[in-house]
Amino acid sequence: MERITLKSLCAALLLLGAGAGQITAQPILRLPSIIGDHMVLQENSNVKIWGWAEPNQEVLIIPSWSQDTVRTKSTGDTKWLASIQTPAAGNRTHTLTIQTRHNKIKVKDILAGQVWLCGGQSNMNYSAAQGITDMQEELKKPMNPSIRLFTVTRNSSPWYQEDCEGEWQVCDAQSARWFSAVGYFFGKALTEGLNQPVGLVHASWGGSPVETWIPASNMSKEPVLKNMWSKNRKSKSPYKYSIGSMYNAMIHPIVNFALAGVVWYQGEANVGHTSYADAFSLLIDAWRTRFSRELPFYFVQIAPYKYKHPNSGAEIREQQARVAALKDRTGMVVVSDLVENVKDIHPRRKQEVGRRLANWALAETYGQSGSKYRHATFASMTVKGQKAIILFNDAEEGITCDGNPAQALEICDASMVFQPARAMIDQKNGTLIVWSDAVRKPVAVRYMFSNDGIGNLKDATGLPVAPFRTDSPFYAADMAAAKLAKEMTLTGVKATGQGYKLVKLKKGAKLFLNRNYPVNILPERFEDFDMLIRNATVGTLSQSCTIVPDADGMVYIIARKNERTAEDLFGWREVKNSEVTYSTHKGDESLKIFSKKAKAGKEIEIPQTKDFCGITPIAKKIDYQNE
Repeated sequence: MERITLKSLCAALLLLGAGAGQITAQPILRLPSIIGDHMVLQENSNVKIWGWAEPNQEVLIIPSWSQDTVRTKSTGDTKWLASIQTPAAGNRTHTLTIQTRHNKIKVKDILAGQVWLCGGQSNMNYSAAQGITDMQEELKKPMNPSIRLFTVTRNSSPWYQEDCEGEWQVCDAQSARWFSAVGYFFGKALTEGLNQPVGLVHASWGGSPVETWIPASNMSKEPVLKNMWSKNRKSKSPYKYSIGSMYNAMIHPIVNFALAGVVWYQGEANVGHTSYADAFSLLIDAWRTRFSRELPFYFVQIAPYKYKHPNSGAEIREQQARVAALKDRTGMVVVSDLVENVKDIHPRRKQEVGRRLANWALAETYGQSGSKYRHATFASMTVKGQKAIILFNDAEEGITCDGNPAQALEICDASMVFQPARAMIDQKNGTLIVWSDAVRKPVAVRYMFSNDGIGNLKDATGLPVAPFRTDSPFYAADMAAAKLAKEMTLTGVKATGQGYKLVKLKKGAKLFLNRNYPVNILPERFEDFDMLIRNATVGTLSQSCTIVPDADGMVYIIARKNERTAEDLFGWREVKNSEVTYSTHKGDESLKIFSKKAKAGKEIEIPQTKDFCGITPIAKKIDYQNE
């Protein structure tokens, strides 16, 4: 009989354990929940596909619509990422195969089309299951299977999450029952207008303040907003959320997924926050950076409701209107005419809300002319005797109040004590004439500037006039900023010169032909301008260039601001907050944007300089001819 020693027994057990480990260990290949059967991929785009696999393994991505196989490799912490080109939109279904040496995943029933994120709080979240009657009626009708739905399960986290819960579903009465009614009606109108599949990613949470959707790293740089959060946070809330907690768990996991844009319905939870416009603008900037796209944001102005503190709801509506007026690629939908009960914070009519959002997207994002989508807004006020005369923007065919007395209007004199006002509409020029027998010398007019007041002013198409107050403390500054933005959009140029290349001004773009120095910071309002780049030179006069503006307005250049260029840039004005930086092996270098007023058709010679960086012409659109 063979003797078994303790040493040999231990060796056998170790060997058995090692073998068992080899037998039970499973090769890893996993995709995030947002990449799955029935999904919609943004059409004609370079999109990211990502996931997890065994460390240092080759991963193959094989799209059925292409002959190319994309190869990438997982990192030591199992992550992998690749980019693929998507096909044109259509109802033809596709597959996507992802495989490693040991595993294979086949994603089926994929469509190419338009992908939109639907976010916010409860008014975005409400569905047929929660009593939205027009959505309940919609479930009785045949539904379009080229609409695909993905709901991000509600979750909150103090840290970034790599994945979220959810799954893509083909739109039908069952899958749409709990889906956002606003989101669905937006998607339905979009797919009908474009005749393309639409994927809707729904991520909302009732009662969530805007700060919970902003990355904490962005908020940390804004002490005023952080103080506002600390002051107004509801300590008795049943939700244990914090700055960025909903972004971390519900948005961060999908930032690699290509979107066409965002529709947003939120703001009720921020009533009382006087810096809401700044916070919402920060959210837009942060999301655009994180999604690596200049996403359009179309959003809903909160509805009239009996809030506890006077005018607190009206002030949030004013803050939202400021974002729409000042932030590029945004648009605001007014819903005051859709409210039936000002004691219910959740208006029950959602179909028209979704349709109005879709009209913004169809016009502004997809260039379709059709239904009027811009609400009439306050433009200016003049006073004649006891009457104030109000002029509107975007009311080309005038305004109306359906033959009834105008509602929710107030007027005051220098005492700033507002009185109920009467009004009439001048049919010749579309102005609104406002007065009160109790006010002899009008100073200001307010329309719907209260929590629950509902007006009846509409434009000729039936869209409600947006609430306003002529005594807004933001009005002068906002109008000046809006005027500057309008000037910028008017000035395309024709340019002639030798040795230039026409490119887009955006993050990552090279500033010079002969140097790999990418742009890393630039003002958002100049994003996607055309620019003419050329060789960077040392001690040599930069190339000459002549531009001719298409319209009266402003023309712009990028240059270094130093003693060498001071004389060269005579007559050019530095644009405020216009720093452009680029990366070099020695660190970041800073440039500035300069402007000059120009007349249509009049030639302007771009300055020349011996500064290394030279002079870079930029414009909204440049028609360049190489001499």
